[in-house]
Amino acid sequence: MPHRKSHTVSRRSFLHEAGVLSGGTLLAAGASAVHGGQAADTTALPRRTLGRTGEQVSVLALGTAPCGQSRSVDTATVTRIVREALEMGINFVDSARIYGNAEDGIGRALGSRRDDVFLTTKVWADDARGARESLEASLRALQTDFVDLVYLHSVGNRDPRQVSQPDGALSYLLREKEAGKIRFVGISGHSKVSRFVPLLESGNIDVVMMAMNLVDRYVYGFEETVLPVAVRHNVGVACMKVFGGIRGGFGNYQRPNPGPQLDPNYLTQAIRYAMGLPGVATLVIGPHSVQQLRENVRMVSAYRPLDEDEQRALSEVGRAWAEKWGPHYGPVA
Repeated sequence: MPHRKSHTVSRRSFLHEAGVLSGGTLLAAGASAVHGGQAADTTALPRRTLGRTGEQVSVLALGTAPCGQSRSVDTATVTRIVREALEMGINFVDSARIYGNAEDGIGRALGSRRDDVFLTTKVWADDARGARESLEASLRALQTDFVDLVYLHSVGNRDPRQVSQPDGALSYLLREKEAGKIRFVGISGHSKVSRFVPLLESGNIDVVMMAMNLVDRYVYGFEETVLPVAVRHNVGVACMKVFGGIRGGFGNYQRPNPGPQLDPNYLTQAIRYAMGLPGVATLVIGPHSVQQLRENVRMVSAYRPLDEDEQRALSEVGRAWAEKWGPHYGPVA
């Protein structure tokens, strides 16, 4: 097979911290990553174990949907973002065939550094034929003969029994794992949370990527429904939509930089929430630019757990916004 301290603060001071220290406005505006007048320290990005895979992955993964699909970001810029991410200590790169020029940019960026990266892609398919066509196209664009992890994506929109049939997409991915073209098989998605559970209970899934953030916890509830199952089976957990996704929804990916769905003043708190969830190994956050990438690295590197008072205050905020956001990724069940 191929290679390879918490402190207590009042609710008032917590909310003040969220607005003053998050750096979120800088991220949304695409400004340079600075902290106290100094350039971002990008040397202290820790790693965590990705569940049963045993892989040590950076706690921040490079998501490539925003830069790959944006009309204002060309392939050369995607390549630059990937290379900068590697230099900053990121070793987990997330991609998909439908992410515009993302996979082409990644393929150009890796070269001799392929073995330094835990590389992922996704398939949107119910049957083996669709999964095969998608995976083969990804391998060509990524300029590699294997991928570390392939997700069966949008699992909430698939019938767990159908994809597990001999001619189903999941069965195909498991066969490709046996053949060495895939090292690990995962599932991912944003909605219809109950459909994740039987697939995790099957024992065939190595990694799950879910939309978990301080607001959607009160809309979709992956944290209560799916996360405990994943932890019980030692399935690696990747957290996506940490900032609630792109402002305005999936249809805005092609815009130059619509910003995050979450109030920019709460980005640091969103990171602290997600990194504190049990079992979470990495946060998949996608930048539009190198400047945003640097700011994401700075915020993640500065992580400290939320204490009980902070958790209570953040819960108030999350519940209030959940009423406004509603099921913005699609049906809950």
